[in-house]
Amino acid sequence: MEKVIDFFERKIKLILSISFVICLLHCIICISKGMECKEALLFFGISIGLYFVAWGMAFIVLGFQRINPFCPKSVFNFFCYLIIIISLVGIVYGFINDTILCLIKENKEIESMAFSTGPLGFIYGTIYLYKKNNNSEQKVEKKVETTETEKNTKIKYILIFSIGLLLAVTICVSVFSSFSNCEPYKYSVEVIKDNQEIIEYLGENYKISKIISGSISTNGDGTGKASISYTIKGKNGKSRVYVDALKENGIWNYRKLIFYKEKGKVDSIDLLLIQK
Repeated sequence: MEKVIDFFERKIKLILSISFVICLLHCIICISKGMECKEALLFFGISIGLYFVAWGMAFIVLGFQRINPFCPKSVFNFFCYLIIIISLVGIVYGFINDTILCLIKENKEIESMAFSTGPLGFIYGTIYLYKKNNNSEQKVEKKVETTETEKNTKIKYILIFSIGLLLAVTICVSVFSSFSNCEPYKYSVEVIKDNQEIIEYLGENYKISKIISGSISTNGDGTGKASISYTIKGKNGKSRVYVDALKENGIWNYRKLIFYKEKGKVDSIDLLLIQK
């Protein structure tokens, strides 16, 4: 257990940077699956704040035990070890849930908040009090680093964080651009522009969201599949457009093209039916 504690102390900047990048990826995944930017960014901030809340909770709970005269040092250390072990399991699950599971889950099943930061806060809050409680008997050797080494370390972590951030932004931009450049999306936008009923409902100054959720795939043999949706903000609030199409012999055949007048409601206009 001492090795685990020493590892978290030595790699604190790297671990916190990875946790931050995972929270950011979770936020991007939520946005790509239809969540509003404001809501996703709000929960991103809450996810980061969860680290400090968990740190404080560990500090309060273990702090009372530390000053408790009826709590032997061995018992206090046992509680520290127990919290660290449980939190380690929570971190592993949190990392998987905030990335892989978030990508696999349906839109309605996605948790808005990333959970990987909470267990991390518990670990560092526990380590802080554990070291405080054991400093009287165990002197932790501190390595004195030169100024040059400190600079190199800072540069290393900045590069790691920058690469992670750049990778996340690149993935986000590439996904959104592939959706906005696909033929089913462009076709649906043109159909909406040509529909007088929809234009009257939206108003002349409507805005189409840049965030498109769903999936699209094309193959070299001229086949493909697209299932996408996006929102339009007009004078009557937010509306949603849903497109479902199959590509055969290089030609897109549309199975569904529906304009939902109000996001989350059933009142809709079947644009394929109108065209027929």
